[in-house]
Amino acid sequence: MVAHERRAEDAYEAMYSARPVAVKDLYEEALQQLRLAIAAATANGFSDDARRLDRRLAHIEAVYESQFRHVGR
Repeated sequence: MVAHERRAEDAYEAMYSARPVAVKDLYEEALQQLRLAIAAATANGFSDDARRLDRRLAHIEAVYESQFRHVGR
């Protein structure tokens, strides 16, 4: 869970300095890693962590929609 969360955060942070053509791939990587972290948290009974990670995923989706959606197009 922790490793997936770290990878997600790394991808999210990289979005801000990435070339425009790479932003969407980084966004998708962040979401995928968070989904894996949520699955691991859920499988291990860490429901508070799963909810926290789910909120983080929603936040990253909202940021992408508001700041990056049209980057590189």
